[in-house]
Amino acid sequence: MTMAKQETRLTNLLMVLACISITWMGMELGLVQADDQSEETSMTLSEVTEMLQPFAQSCEPVPTKDQMEEVVMNKEQPSHESKCFRRCLLQQFDVMGEGSTKYNATKTVDMMNMMYPDKNEQSQKIVDTCNQANGITDECEVAHTVAMCMLREMRQADYKIPDIKE
Repeated sequence: MTMAKQETRLTNLLMVLACISITWMGMELGLVQADDQSEETSMTLSEVTEMLQPFAQSCEPVPTKDQMEEVVMNKEQPSHESKCFRRCLLQQFDVMGEGSTKYNATKTVDMMNMMYPDKNEQSQKIVDTCNQANGITDECEVAHTVAMCMLREMRQADYKIPDIKE
């Protein structure tokens, strides 16, 4: 595999995880700036799910393929187990601490800045807007609710978010 293709795959993985953790759970792997995206940067659902498999094995319970796919596709109404998989991923990347009802704002903004270095101020506003539990006490629900809010806000702010092909 060429270095450019590896960087593209790592970028896609970062974007998927960022979407999951921020919406996105970010992966602190190598990346190409979001503006450099091309046809090559989109991935299939199967490819992304396969990349998440090692992280999924650390979750309790280990999510099913369907549950992982719900997270990757950012389904608005996924199963509770899928929401818990999202929380597990966020915890693995220190974006959301055990027992927390908030994302780590600094880490979340830092991940966003890795992908979108020219949107620091907007990223901070998005995190500030979305990083509120609004009375939700279930960590899985918080992980999902904040992620969906961030994804909506990022799309409204014209962040270039790669598509996942089903």
